[in-house]
Amino acid sequence: MTFTKVGTTIPLEKLLNQYRRNRKVLGTRKLLFTGVNAMDVYNICQPFVYDGDILLPGRVERRDSEISEVRLFRKVCVDTYEATRYRWPDLQDPFVTQVGDRYVLGGTHIDHEDGDITAWRTRVFAGKRLDDMKHVFDAPHKMKDVRLVEQNGVHVFTRPQGGVAGRGKIGITYSESLDEITTEQLTSAPLLTHQFTEESWGGVNQAIVLDNGLIGVVGHIAIMSRGDVRHYYGMVFTYDPQTKQASRLRIICERADFGIQRAKRPDLEDVVFTGGLIRHDDRTATVYAGVGDAGAHTLRIPDPFLTDERL
Repeated sequence: MTFTKVGTTIPLEKLLNQYRRNRKVLGTRKLLFTGVNAMDVYNICQPFVYDGDILLPGRVERRDSEISEVRLFRKVCVDTYEATRYRWPDLQDPFVTQVGDRYVLGGTHIDHEDGDITAWRTRVFAGKRLDDMKHVFDAPHKMKDVRLVEQNGVHVFTRPQGGVAGRGKIGITYSESLDEITTEQLTSAPLLTHQFTEESWGGVNQAIVLDNGLIGVVGHIAIMSRGDVRHYYGMVFTYDPQTKQASRLRIICERADFGIQRAKRPDLEDVVFTGGLIRHDDRTATVYAGVGDAGAHTLRIPDPFLTDERL
């Protein structure tokens, strides 16, 4: 597939204006969680089915701390989830997918001392059963937002920072097997071009194989304003693994689309972290997101991949 050539990067302000002219929010809900002793649950990803239960991964931590764990929550009614025994200490911002007959779960693993985070990198686990999950690989030091999807092997999206990657750009590499992915391979993954300006950054949160063989990518794009105030928006693009080309980014949600949510800190009030989405047969999709680094919400929108899936 040959996408329209992108000669220059579209500034975030223009992407936002394009989104706001065509915004169509079909509904939003705030999720409730039990069994976590009043701690915050946020930066959820899309749910998955396991032994007949709908399980939702989420980041769990105190409001005054970023020392977190990832837990799985079982859906008990429309908006309510209860904590299960499945938990991964010192993990943030989870993702989940399947490769072959194995569940794959990962997130940002942190090292910490005296309440301060001293190091981080993406860590990935896999297993045929949740009780059998084993460590598979780590990303390079300080690399968040590594995500993968199975398609005749495994496509792996990376997110280096520094040097030519600036504040954070998206890379892509391929491995024939989940077990053959290495830290060195992630370090050298080629970068996708013309996605972010020098002032902005972003990353992948979920990758989905579309019916026509393209890969639909769900992620975030962010920028910092005066006073180190963060602004995060949900975005999508499409990647062609044959031509190694990517479509232009499109914003799919912003903080104003969601309901009431007190933020963790004032500098995080305009943060939406789109962990993933579920596509529906009625041409809509449900976005699963963290809001304000303090709560978990869903947003119903038109399916953002329908047009590219028809290409």
